[in-house]
Amino acid sequence: MKTRLSEDGTKLIATYELHPFDFDRSGRVQPWTTLQMLEHARRAAIGRQLRQDIANMFQHDNATAFVRYQEVEVAEDFYSFVKPNTLLVMSTGISYVGRSSLFYSYDILSSQSRNVLGHSQCQLVRVNAKTRRPIAWPDVIIDKYGKKGQGRPVVPGPFKERIDPAVVYDVTVTNSDLDENHHANQSVYLRFCLDAAATGARRNVFSVIRDVAFCPIKKVGVLYQKEALLGDELTVELWEDEGCAETLCFQIRRGEEEITQITVQFYILDRARL
Repeated sequence: MKTRLSEDGTKLIATYELHPFDFDRSGRVQPWTTLQMLEHARRAAIGRQLRQDIANMFQHDNATAFVRYQEVEVAEDFYSFVKPNTLLVMSTGISYVGRSSLFYSYDILSSQSRNVLGHSQCQLVRVNAKTRRPIAWPDVIIDKYGKKGQGRPVVPGPFKERIDPAVVYDVTVTNSDLDENHHANQSVYLRFCLDAAATGARRNVFSVIRDVAFCPIKKVGVLYQKEALLGDELTVELWEDEGCAETLCFQIRRGEEEITQITVQFYILDRARL
């Protein structure tokens, strides 16, 4: 990954070279790889854009920051452009700063045409590293990066009701699933869910989805509710959205605790129905 700041210094421009191992058997980039690229761009943006304020952000009050919500939507031609050995550009910058939340927005671009292939937003919450409870950003961060008059981005809440799942899928958090915060990385949850969806597709429980690998993803929304740690035994419950057969809903639990909820909307192609 190569990075640079935009000319006005407000955005971090990250360029990725994609390799064959980033792709699945359908020839499309693995969805959790896209989340990882977005994460790397955000981390680079924190390091480059906020370099002078890092001490105020994370070292005071024994603070760190967790992702609370992430949303990604890509155009259908994203999949025709993104191939092995091509370059993908992500432009990211701070779009909103609240009391304890900070939002990044992203444009996903073709390196050749600079056409926009997708968009994303990510909510970071500043927390105490020991208690994991939200704490306020320093005033200098709010004053410097807050945008007066701009409304707070909308973040979906938890599912309103517990639906009888079409599929129940069990998984255990392993060492390779962890990140530097010693909990399951955000991209891992999407992998768990798509593995569960593949199980459901093999059982023919969905209306239009027959092979998850051949259904390119249009939109993903992820609400991180609690941490999952090494050795945790998780259950993925999933069901088809009642109003949109192309959308699957997932609730990841540890016992009765809600850990993460995800919605995935697919582009349905002919082969995916077979």
